[in-house]
Amino acid sequence: MNGRKNKFSHLTQIFNINEDWLTPVEYLPYIDALLGDIDLDPCSTHYANSQYLRARKIYTTKEDGLNIEDPWTGITYLFPPTYGRCSFSKVRGTWRWGLRGGTNSHMPSVAWFKRLEKEWKLRNIPEALFFSTSHEMFRAYTTMWEYPVCIPYKRCNLIRGNSEHRLETPFTWGFFIYLPRLDLGFNQSDNFQEIFSHLGKIIC
Repeated sequence: MNGRKNKFSHLTQIFNINEDWLTPVEYLPYIDALLGDIDLDPCSTHYANSQYLRARKIYTTKEDGLNIEDPWTGITYLFPPTYGRCSFSKVRGTWRWGLRGGTNSHMPSVAWFKRLEKEWKLRNIPEALFFSTSHEMFRAYTTMWEYPVCIPYKRCNLIRGNSEHRLETPFTWGFFIYLPRLDLGFNQSDNFQEIFSHLGKIIC
């Protein structure tokens, strides 16, 4: 995910973003009803964004959204890479994505959510929606349960990268985490619950 080249750099760019899974199209109306116009998708491709979410701004592997020094700003939607491991270097102050990781590595969902949560707490992001299929996050980063969560009733039929291939039988479950607006005079989490309760079970 960072700019440093290694013998797997070409491989990781292909498998991490361009050919990784995309958000199911049937979820898009719910995302739109909740967030409206999306300002930022920090983990995307130009093709995927033009065909589906159409965020005003995206970060691709070239910009390396996870490690970019510029703050994430605006209403944000994030679906991070679905596999591999992320390791954080205190010396570099950055995350490195790879097919494998050491004992202190995390699944990409945890690394990316931590960045999202940080920007939200700094008020750079007023509102955000996070989607993942990495169920290990349920125990690996229990802080997620401090926010409203939606677990869809049905398995998610993900879209495969540039090919737009979808499996006849979906193989995994997904979940959403909502980081609500805090500058409004009502409980914005209620809006999330009202919209996404038609899609799945809400845990608040």
